[in-house]
Amino acid sequence: MSAYLATARRLNHLAAVVRGRAYHPQHFMIETVAGAIEDAAIAIQSSPVDEPGQLPQPAVDALREATDLLTQHDFMIPAVIVDYATAPVTGVMPQMEPLKAVGVRLARLDADLRARRFAIVEHGHLNSRDEEVLNAALIGLTVLHRRHERLAAEIAFDNNRPWNRGKAPADLANQ
Repeated sequence: MSAYLATARRLNHLAAVVRGRAYHPQHFMIETVAGAIEDAAIAIQSSPVDEPGQLPQPAVDALREATDLLTQHDFMIPAVIVDYATAPVTGVMPQMEPLKAVGVRLARLDADLRARRFAIVEHGHLNSRDEEVLNAALIGLTVLHRRHERLAAEIAFDNNRPWNRGKAPADLANQ
C-alpha cells in the first residue's frame, strides 16, 4: 500500500474515531471536524501532489481546519492524533516527550504512558490491515495523549510546589 493510500485510510478511520469518541455540546462541531478529516482523505486520493512526501494542498487546508478546531475547542481528542494519520506521507511520527516530574509516582505514570504509546507505534498497529486493530490503535493513541496532557498539568502543578521547586526530575532507574 502506498504512503498516500495508507494516510487516506488512517484519516478515514480517524474521522470515525472522532465521530465516536469526541465530545462537544454542539454536535455539529464534531461533524465539522470529522468532515474536514474525511475531506483531507478524499483530497489525498484525488489531488495531484507537487512533491513526493508532501500532502496535496486541499488536504493540508482540510487538516489545518480540523487541527485548529481540535486545538481551539476541547473535543477530548488531542490535535496531535492527526499527525499519526499523516505520518506515512510526511515521515514525521509524533512523540510523547517526558514531562520531567519531580515526584516518583508522577514520573512512573509518565513513563507508563510513554511505554504504552511506544508499544502501539512500534508493534505496527497503525499499519495493520485489520480494520479493528487500526481503530483500536487510533483510539488508544487518542486516550494516551489525552491522559498525557492531563498528567502534564498535574506535574506542572506538583513541580511548582515550594518544596519541589529546583529539584531534578525523578530518576526511575534508581528506584
